[in-house]
Amino acid sequence: MAARKRLDQAIVDGAGLLPDLIVRGMAAHGRLTYCMTVLRTATAYAQAPNQTPATLRAEREASGLTDGTLDNVVAASRMVSDTIVRIPGAASILALVFTSIRQMLEPIATAAAWRSDLRERAELYQRRLDQLIAQAPPCADDQLPPSAVGALTSRVGNGHDTLHQLAMDLHAELNRLQADTSHESIEGARAFGLTDADRALVRAFINGINASEPVKLAYPGVGTTATRDGDRLSIQNDLGADDLRAIVVQVTSFTVTVIYTDQHRSRVRFLCDLLQQHDISWETGAAHAGAEHETAVGRYTATTQEQLENFLTRLGSRIVYLIDWNHARKCLSRFVKSSDAVAILKWAADNDIGHRAFLLAGEAQLIHTALERAAPDHLRYGGRLDDLLGRESARMFLMSVLRLAYDGMNRGSSARAIDDEIEAELMPYLQHSDRTMLGAALEHATVIAASVEWIAHAVTRLKGSAARTDATAAAALIRTWRSQADEVVRRAIRVLDHSGDPQPFRRLMNNGEQAVRSLERSAFALTLMPLECDATAVALLDSLCSLVTSGVREYVRCLEEARDLTRAPDRADLDRFLVTVDRLVALEHHCDAAERAVLERLIRGTGDFRELHLFSAVAGPFDSAFDSLVQSGLIVRDYVLAVASGP
Repeated sequence: MAARKRLDQAIVDGAGLLPDLIVRGMAAHGRLTYCMTVLRTATAYAQAPNQTPATLRAEREASGLTDGTLDNVVAASRMVSDTIVRIPGAASILALVFTSIRQMLEPIATAAAWRSDLRERAELYQRRLDQLIAQAPPCADDQLPPSAVGALTSRVGNGHDTLHQLAMDLHAELNRLQADTSHESIEGARAFGLTDADRALVRAFINGINASEPVKLAYPGVGTTATRDGDRLSIQNDLGADDLRAIVVQVTSFTVTVIYTDQHRSRVRFLCDLLQQHDISWETGAAHAGAEHETAVGRYTATTQEQLENFLTRLGSRIVYLIDWNHARKCLSRFVKSSDAVAILKWAADNDIGHRAFLLAGEAQLIHTALERAAPDHLRYGGRLDDLLGRESARMFLMSVLRLAYDGMNRGSSARAIDDEIEAELMPYLQHSDRTMLGAALEHATVIAASVEWIAHAVTRLKGSAARTDATAAAALIRTWRSQADEVVRRAIRVLDHSGDPQPFRRLMNNGEQAVRSLERSAFALTLMPLECDATAVALLDSLCSLVTSGVREYVRCLEEARDLTRAPDRADLDRFLVTVDRLVALEHHCDAAERAVLERLIRGTGDFRELHLFSAVAGPFDSAFDSLVQSGLIVRDYVLAVASGP
């Protein structure tokens, strides 16, 4: 308390000198961060110049530097030898780095005159800076070893100090000092040097953060500091103690600049997506191997004061969704694809549902508990949730889990009550496993449809003077089809083995496998076709391909309609489904006739035995593949009719 009184008196005696020094120190930190980013990015580009060079213009403007020639530094950087990189203006950039770090140290040294607890640390910071200056690499002709750039711009490693580490320590010290020198609080935000207009904007921003209290659930961070820096208001939000995750908001007139730095690039993109509904333009620094973080700079321009305040409120309300985001993403990724996990978190944020409640309520154990009660076989088998429920159903269920955990935590429900609600939510998904298996069959059918389209296109090429299908490329594509189809079947069979689904679905997947194998043979035979073929036979084969293509589309439609039918289907929907199956069966007869026409032409034609064999190797398996799909369509029809008739 005595130290605080002495500091307060020093501020008064110095006519506000210390707050001004702190503001300048914070601005210097922004310039220093930009300079280090330039050095890192320029070195990375010089070592791998095949990538598009970054200008870092947005970062430069956000740092307050006006020299536009700096935007060309990265593109002009080159390796002059295996161990030396030339970065235009490197000497000046390094000089600005040391000048900026001195400006960061100045307010700390000034405050140390009245604070004994700070004096020892200030002296240590000065010794570290002096030593780093003495160790600074020579920069003749703007040339540096890449290792020296890494040593300057990386964090502490192997016990060695770096400028970047010192900058982080000084920035943390400035944050603490700024909190101590702040004499004004705006809705909990520390502030000084603000105008009345600034206070209204800070209040709008804090209102957004405070409105999200149920989302962050008493998270201890999210402290906010606001200062007036020349012609702009600067708002800094504390998302954690690490300098590798920080958000700064600058407001100049009606323009808001959002600067977000994070070690997790996917979280940077997540914030950009959260603000997608606003007319905000983002520039993201080029990521490169070894980069510790990524910085995104977004700009939003309002047309009215009300619009400006509304945007700041919205921005403040979105920040809390960055807390523990990576933890939640990793947890959800154990059950669904990582991209689906991010989509679930985006849905939760858009609907003001906090994922921290899910983490605090038990995270993955919430799902494991529900599965242990409702589907113990699946839990022992260890498959992912989207294997059991299907991709879309798994996503929908996890959305419900986040919502139930959020509602339960905020109303004070017991852990047992939350578990019971999640189990009840899971049961309907398990009871409709037929929809899941039909979804797997549909996914498999889309691979088959792509294969049929490729074969039909290759046959069409036989009719003209186009070059024949490249055998090597075709073989690679065929392997891709087979791999995709096998993966779908593998997941489906694993679910069938552990979920007790009826036999028809197993037959459905077996027929699909037979179709893929048949198409694989047809596609391979096409790669062996000679340059000159029987034109009439090619035309007949093309007609067969058109019929099979139409038939596969009907089969896909059959699965889509079957999957969407409920336990008690509407009569009109059921009739529409039966008409689709009827069209599918009718096409089978036409395909059989088309295959016979091809064979008849070959037998009666003048082609040699090799041509006869190749055409047969294309037409026969192609028609057989469609026969397998027609059988599958009839299996689906019988199953749907059995379901519709009830027990």
